[in-house]
Amino acid sequence: MLLELGIAGQRTGTRTADEARQTAARIAASPVLQLVGIECYEGTTAHCDHAKDSATVQGLMDRVDAIAREAIAQGWFGRDEIVLTAGGSAIFDLVAARLTPELGRPVRGVLRSGCYLTHDHQRYTRYLCCVAERLNLRETLKPALEVLACVQSQPEPGLALLSMGKRDVAHDLDLPQPVWRSDAQGGAPQPVPAHWRIDALNDQHAYLRFDASAPPAEWPHLGETVASGTSHPCTTFDKWRWLPVVDDGYRVVDAVSTWF
Repeated sequence: MLLELGIAGQRTGTRTADEARQTAARIAASPVLQLVGIECYEGTTAHCDHAKDSATVQGLMDRVDAIAREAIAQGWFGRDEIVLTAGGSAIFDLVAARLTPELGRPVRGVLRSGCYLTHDHQRYTRYLCCVAERLNLRETLKPALEVLACVQSQPEPGLALLSMGKRDVAHDLDLPQPVWRSDAQGGAPQPVPAHWRIDALNDQHAYLRFDASAPPAEWPHLGETVASGTSHPCTTFDKWRWLPVVDDGYRVVDAVSTWF
């Protein structure tokens, strides 16, 4: 088992040093359990504020370091190698620096940054810009998850309805973002006009708003395909039993099961 250290007001895990000690000692005393490491999760604390994020992570990882050293001193770990694991998908660079401390024992540091698999076009793109600033990177991860829909109707000036909704795409952090379009004849994808935006979702429809005073060529047209980027890939994964994998020409070359 891993002992989890939590953050006040956030998700699970022991909140105080006393709770952590008591839990670790009970695991170590169990005839059927074995304490092998410590885990935590800092992802929900990210603000894209370097000073604030660094202070939060340092405080959390100081607690991890302290309980790990006490567990060694008390003999609570059941194995020689100690697992230390953390890492949401927003400020993982800050915890990574603290996952392999010198404890006089082998330490296996494990990052659990699940959104790296496809990344996204909005929330985690903003977070990764902050990571890039801290690490002086010119580029980071690139989004690899898009949801395709067609234009079903254009009932009034400035509004088109797309054939996707809450059953199909994440909407817990931000609404989908249109990124490219392709005409009904299967033409090559083209970037969408800057004035396109999705401002609402129903179960199976997305409300695509556009500037009706723009040239008609910039309007969405019936039957054309519109691809939207997501914000928070996890809550798009859970809506699909499988996802097609495409090449650069958007030919389907494989498929993956989500098991989410």
